[in-house]
Amino acid sequence: MARNFYISTTRIEAFSDGVFAIVITLLAFQFKVPKFTSDASLGQNYHELLKISPNLIGFVFSFLFVAVFWVNHHQLYHSIKEANSRLLWYNIHLLFWITMLPFPIAIVGDHPHMAIAPISLGIVLMMCCVAAYIVRRYSYFKAKLVNEELSEDSINDGLNKNIIAIILNVIAIFTAVYSVYIAYSIFFIVLGLFIIPQKLERRSRTSINKKS
Repeated sequence: MARNFYISTTRIEAFSDGVFAIVITLLAFQFKVPKFTSDASLGQNYHELLKISPNLIGFVFSFLFVAVFWVNHHQLYHSIKEANSRLLWYNIHLLFWITMLPFPIAIVGDHPHMAIAPISLGIVLMMCCVAAYIVRRYSYFKAKLVNEELSEDSINDGLNKNIIAIILNVIAIFTAVYSVYIAYSIFFIVLGLFIIPQKLERRSRTSINKKS
């Protein structure tokens, strides 16, 4: 009988770290230099600076989101003992949606009051959460790649956060048609949800022996 070929997760983590670093760099490139003039007053130049405040706020918000995704990605692969070829592709699917983040963030920075801005951001964030859920679901239950010492509460905590985030992002997408500010508030709730660290607890020795 053919045996599945498993590989270390180290190369996945290294490649993913590089992608996260590139995404943060792309976010920083979105800054636009204000149109300062030497003959303008300090107040006029300050007014020009205020014009790019949506881009600045968007960068801070997106930087935090990418940072949170990186932390959760890091924690996820600490709970996985090994990987296979399918998990590689699921991880690439997750990275694809993360690399899409600079596009809706740019829309939010240029058109923060238009409904299309939070809608586009909500779609990308939702797909990031869906992709992360697929990675977790597959590695925990389908392929049994999870570390045997990880507790059931820790497994369920990560999955439940992804499910709640997906639901909240869907609500934000539909809410944006009526109020962009409520939609943005929901995004901050999602951000706060993931800032809380995932539980990474060991099983009791009794449950590990029963499983083995």
